[in-house]
Amino acid sequence: MSRRNLRLLISGYYGAGNLGDEALLAGLLVALRGAPVTPVVASLDPRATERDHGVAAVDRWRGLPGAVLRADAVLSGGGGLLQDVTSSRSLGYYLGVLRLARLLRKRAVVFAQSLGPLSDDGEERVRRALHGVPLGLRDLPSLELAARLGLEARAVADTALLLPPCDAPAATGPGEDEAGDGALVLVPRAGYPAVGNVLSDLGRAHLDAGGRLRIVLLHASADEPEGQRLRARLPEAELVVPSTVDAARSALRGAHAIVSGRLHGMVLGATCGVPVAGLAYDPKVAGFGAEVGAPVVPVPTGAEDGSREAAVAALTRFSDDPRLDVAAVERMTARAQSGVRWLLDEVLHVGSSSGP
Repeated sequence: MSRRNLRLLISGYYGAGNLGDEALLAGLLVALRGAPVTPVVASLDPRATERDHGVAAVDRWRGLPGAVLRADAVLSGGGGLLQDVTSSRSLGYYLGVLRLARLLRKRAVVFAQSLGPLSDDGEERVRRALHGVPLGLRDLPSLELAARLGLEARAVADTALLLPPCDAPAATGPGEDEAGDGALVLVPRAGYPAVGNVLSDLGRAHLDAGGRLRIVLLHASADEPEGQRLRARLPEAELVVPSTVDAARSALRGAHAIVSGRLHGMVLGATCGVPVAGLAYDPKVAGFGAEVGAPVVPVPTGAEDGSREAAVAALTRFSDDPRLDVAAVERMTARAQSGVRWLLDEVLHVGSSSGP
């Protein structure tokens, strides 16, 4: 007699149009294929989640209590959910999901997440809520913070790494090699004008040297003003606003290099075999860069201290001779696969998937 599939509720920042989070979900769902698990996603836009990912979804507010009650286990992640820099209310929501799961005696796990940055109050809230909860964290700064809070955690990796390899685009014209058009891709991020300033300076230097430039937005609703500001400064650049993870990867693959103000500009670029560099607005960016040997520069702190010029110079050196440590990316991907096996075997007790 076959065993009933475990009903797994996945809680994260899904259905909000942030293609980094959507890539995390897509990679996780790939990895769960073949496992005796029926995933259900708590989403801000359940219809969009069902359409884009082919998975059942519920409203993350109205549908949450019933979804937790019907679930056998609740997975919080992935992403940078457990932080209170952007909003303490966001942290309260995700900790509340975990508390509800434990109240209803459901298995709960934090998986493929970063931890922090956190205020002193946030650290105490996380320490209390996560005590005894299995933790799978995706970067070294998060593991170090967990240890400082007295929480046991396992090193996993970003599940977007588990997406299938990108198909190389065909050559389309003279001077374009078989790997793609060779453009330098810039990925801006809202809320950090200093990131946009560095990308603008870098893009202008690249265009003046005869290069091609593409601006790709990974969270259109948030990043479009910053994308338009960049485009105004760099009118020769192509502006791409993808609506799906596949479309985003199509805009990144075959690039000469990617310089990103968002973590998943780096992660998705690496899955497509493109050299990547980033601006460290958050420890998770520096953590990923260190793991895969990709250059990451601090976000400039002021207009007069020379940090903007230093950041542009460092990224110019990278774009002049971009390299990707393929072996390091493969090691990270293997760690992501191992993390899913840990999730299934040790936490959910259902056996490893037949996915990647």
